[in-house]
Amino acid sequence: MNHRRLILLILLTAFALRVIGISGASPPGVEHDEVANWLIDRAILDEGSLSIYYTRAYGHEGLFHVIQAASVALLGDNLLALRLPAAFAGLLGVAITYALTKLLFAGERRRTHMALAAAGLLAVLFWPVFYGRIGLRAIWLPVFSGLSAIFWQQAWSGKRPLTPSLPHSLTPSFIIAGITAGLGVNTYMAGRALPIFYVLFILYLALFHWARFKQKWRGVLFFAIAFGIVSTPLFVYLQTNPGAEFRVAEVAAPLEALQDGDVQPILENAVKIAGAFGFAGDPLWRQNVAGQPIFGPLLAILFYVGLFYALWRWRDARFAFLLLWLGTAVTPSLVTIDAPSSIRMINALVVITIFPALFIHISPKLSTVFPNLSTKTAKLALTILFSMFFLFYLGRTARDIFVTWPNGGDVPFVWQTAFRDTAVFLDENCGKGTQINADERRFGCTAALAGWSPDTMDAPSMALLLRRDDVALSHFNPQAGSLILPAGQPVTLFRPTDLPFDPYWEAQLTQWKAVTTTVGLATQYAIRNTPPIQPQFPQNSLFGNEIRFLGYDMVEDSLITYWQIESVPANGRRLFVHFLDADGNMLAEDYHFDTEDPQGLWFPHWQPGDTILQRHPLPVGTQAIRLGWFDPATCTPGPCQNLTTETGEQYSVFGNQ
Repeated sequence: MNHRRLILLILLTAFALRVIGISGASPPGVEHDEVANWLIDRAILDEGSLSIYYTRAYGHEGLFHVIQAASVALLGDNLLALRLPAAFAGLLGVAITYALTKLLFAGERRRTHMALAAAGLLAVLFWPVFYGRIGLRAIWLPVFSGLSAIFWQQAWSGKRPLTPSLPHSLTPSFIIAGITAGLGVNTYMAGRALPIFYVLFILYLALFHWARFKQKWRGVLFFAIAFGIVSTPLFVYLQTNPGAEFRVAEVAAPLEALQDGDVQPILENAVKIAGAFGFAGDPLWRQNVAGQPIFGPLLAILFYVGLFYALWRWRDARFAFLLLWLGTAVTPSLVTIDAPSSIRMINALVVITIFPALFIHISPKLSTVFPNLSTKTAKLALTILFSMFFLFYLGRTARDIFVTWPNGGDVPFVWQTAFRDTAVFLDENCGKGTQINADERRFGCTAALAGWSPDTMDAPSMALLLRRDDVALSHFNPQAGSLILPAGQPVTLFRPTDLPFDPYWEAQLTQWKAVTTTVGLATQYAIRNTPPIQPQFPQNSLFGNEIRFLGYDMVEDSLITYWQIESVPANGRRLFVHFLDADGNMLAEDYHFDTEDPQGLWFPHWQPGDTILQRHPLPVGTQAIRLGWFDPATCTPGPCQNLTTETGEQYSVFGNQ
C-alpha cells in the first residue's frame, strides 16, 4: 500500500474514533465546562459579544469560541455542534504531526515511514482521541502551535538567505508562523508557554547555529513582530484585569511554593510527569482512565529511547526543537496541581509520538551492532511493529472510550449521565402513553428535575441533552429541603439516583402514591393525580408579580412553605426566612434557591404553574416569622433589593400558630 493510501487510512481511522457516539455514548452526558462554553457561544450569536477574553466560567480565551459559535450557528444547540470542532481539530493534529515529521527529517530516506508512524500513533492513542471528543478549547492549541511549527521549519530550512531587498518567498512563512503561534496563545492557557519555547529555541539557534541564524535573522524578526502583534492584546488585557483568571489562582500552588523558595512540589511534579509516558498518567477520571500512562510498556520503552537519543543529539537543531517543545509543553502541568495533567500538557501532542518514531530513524545504525540484520529485514520488522502498535492502540482506545472510561470513577457524576438518561427518556416518551398504576395515561411534557446546580448549569445542560424543544422542565436542589411539583398530569419528577430527596418529601411522595421507575442512572416519580395543596395556614401574597405565597404548615420542628410561580423570573431569586422571638429579635435565618452569580451563569429554571414546597428547620422559641424574596445580584455592593408584594411590602410577617 502506498504512503498516500496509508495516511488516508490513518486519517479516516482518527476521524472515526473521534466522531462515533460523540453526542451521547461517550462522553456519557455533558459536563459543566461544555455548558459554560455554550452559554458564551450563545452570547456571541445572540448579542454579538465578541471579546479577546471572557471572564465567564473562570476565564476563557476568546478565539475558540468564535469557531465553536460558528458550529452552533450551523448545527444548532446540541452536543454535536459543541464537539465537532474538537473532532476536526484532532484530525488536523494528526495531519500536522505527519507534515511536521516529514519537514524535520527532510532528505532522509525513512522520513515518510517516521511520519506515518507518528501520525498513526497520534490517531489512536487515548489522550488525543479523548480531547478530540469533548467540546473544550484545549485541543485547538496543538493545531495552531503545530501550524506555527510547520511554517517555522519550512522557513528555517529554506536554502536561500533573507536579504534586505524585496521580501523573499520564505518571509511569508516566518510571518505565518508568528501569526499562528499568536493564535495558539489566544486559544488556551497552556499556550502561554509558546513564547517561552520560541525564546529558548531562538537563543539556542543563535548560540549553536550562528551561521544559519545570520542568514535568517530578518525572517526571525518578522516572526517575532507577527507573534507579538497577535498575542500582545491578550497579555495586555490580563495585565490590566488581574482578577480575570479565577482558575489560575486555584491551581498554581506549586508555582507559589517555588516563589517562596520551596522547590519540592515542582520536583515531585517533574517525577510524575516523567513517569506519565510509561508508568502512571493523569490521575483524574474526568480526563483519563485514571492513572493509565500515555503509552503501554513497549511503546513507552521506544519513547524513552527516542527521548534519550534526542538528548544525545541535542546539538542537531531538529532534536533541540523536539526537546524544547516537549519541555515547555509540560511546564503548565509542572507548576500546577494534579500533575501529570493531560489537559495542561496538551501542546505536547504536536511532538509526543515523534519520539517513539525516532526508533525508525535510529534503526539503520543497528546494522553496526547486528551485522547480519539487513536493511530490508529491519524495514519489514519495523513496519510490522508499528502496524501492531496501531492495531493494538486502536482496540484499546476504542474499549477505553466506549466502555472503561464512561463508567469509571466520578465520570458519570461529572458528565451528568443521569441527566442524559433523563433526556433520552423524555425524548422517547414525552407525549406518549405510559403505564402508571396499571392505567394507561398520557405522559405530559412537563417535569421537575432534581440536581446539584439548578440555578446555573442544570437547565442549560438539559437544553443541550434534549433533542426536542417541547419539554418544559423545572429544576431544584433536593438537598436543601426543596421539592417542585410541575403543572400537568401525571405530576412527573426525576432525580439522579445518587441524589436523594429530603426524607420528609420522600415520605410525602409515598403518601401521594408516586410510582417510581429506574431510568438508567436516574429515578422517575409519577403521581397520577396532582396532590392537593392545602396549607394549614393559607396566605395570598404575590412577590414581584412572579412568586405567590400560598401559605404554610407547622410540622413538628419544621416550617413548610408553599409557593407558586406566576411568571418566570428574569433574574435570580432568593428566599429568606427570619425566625423571630417575642421581642422581634432574630433567632435564626434560612435562605434557599438562587445565589449570587459572579460567573454570569444564571439560567431560568422554573416554569409558570410550578408549585414550590420548601421545608425549613424551626428554631425553638420562634414567635413570629418574616419571609420574602430578593435578587441576589443586587447584594454586591448592596443593599439587597427585595421583591415587593402587591401592597408594596418587602416581606410578609406572621405568627407561630
